[in-house]
Amino acid sequence: MLQSLLDRLVPALLTTGEDAILNAVVVVENPTLGLRAAAAAGRMRDDSDKPMQVNTQFHIASIVKPMTAALIFQAAEQGKLGAAGIDTKLIDTGVLPPYIVRALHNIQGRSWGEAITLRQMLTHTSGLRDGQGDDGEYLAGGYFGRAAPNSLSGRRFPDLEPHYQAYRAGRPIPQGLRTTMHWKPWNPAQPENPDAGVLNFYLSAHTAGHNALFRPGHGFHYSDTAFTILALLAEQLHGESFARLLLHRIYEPCGMTESWFDADSDFDQTPWQRDLADVWNGKYPLVSMGMSLSNDWGGGGVIGTAADLNRFLIGLLDGRLFQRRETLAEMIRFGTPAGLKNYAAVAHGVLGFRSPGGRFLYGHSGAWGAKMLYDPANGFYYSGTVNRRGARSEWMQDIADTVAAL
Repeated sequence: MLQSLLDRLVPALLTTGEDAILNAVVVVENPTLGLRAAAAAGRMRDDSDKPMQVNTQFHIASIVKPMTAALIFQAAEQGKLGAAGIDTKLIDTGVLPPYIVRALHNIQGRSWGEAITLRQMLTHTSGLRDGQGDDGEYLAGGYFGRAAPNSLSGRRFPDLEPHYQAYRAGRPIPQGLRTTMHWKPWNPAQPENPDAGVLNFYLSAHTAGHNALFRPGHGFHYSDTAFTILALLAEQLHGESFARLLLHRIYEPCGMTESWFDADSDFDQTPWQRDLADVWNGKYPLVSMGMSLSNDWGGGGVIGTAADLNRFLIGLLDGRLFQRRETLAEMIRFGTPAGLKNYAAVAHGVLGFRSPGGRFLYGHSGAWGAKMLYDPANGFYYSGTVNRRGARSEWMQDIADTVAAL
């Protein structure tokens, strides 16, 4: 019955029109009941006639954030953050020079950077803007419904069309486009060069460091910037690159065999690479046209499969990533800070969602339509993607409501 349901619901996700959903994949599991079903539909990518498969890889985007959070909680559990644990102040970790930490967060000329804690960064309550979509004046979506013009995405937007036209015509992609830049997280040798790294861009005068949103701990605003810093901190605390930490401390314990770090790796990822699905932003098929999606790094730089996302969430909630159950309980302890919008609750690198039918599910979503959710009321896990920026955000919650009604 579960498989028949997915065989009907997943093809129905595909749409036509200007912002069409052209492919989709969903894997649903309940380990306690021994149930699993998977379905895929549509064409894998713009430059291929291959159909989407249940094991096709895709950009999971911000679903990386719970993985980054788990690495920080592992360090805290091992005593690497001292007695304060995740309440340690960022400035005391030494991951960034003190003057950089102070430059990250300013309100009306006063720095609050010294007050930022790791817990606030993990729960999006630090007041840091999101350099991917926000700039120092506008928030993502607040500028004619698009990324703010001087955000990283906004500065890249004008280069999409010449890149796309070259791809369509079969010509070489013009050099110097921001759409082809391979981003590093942070270059301490060039702190004022906005193109030297993701944090360098954030700190440049036209972006968000000079105009934070609120004092640390006094609001909620989703921030990829915080998770770029947290991934850098994970490297420092554990003594390995972020790519190796994901492999050794996340993928292997959870049994994930189809995921790899695309953003920036210090070892060969070829053994894990399979067919990769497109992601669409408007008319642009970003994977087929060769756009670099390396800019989100510790907040979204992984490619994986729907099955692997379920494996991660199952492994996390089974306690495979921590030595003590108390560590997991703290990581998934939810709150509702002032200013929380679009989410039912927030934990540490984990978000809570309310389905149209009123069910509480938690996990994470990604900018390109990816979802990874758990329904604690019935023990079902849901992962998959529709590979379309701007797709209806509740699409997987609809499936969860339908499964719950069986």
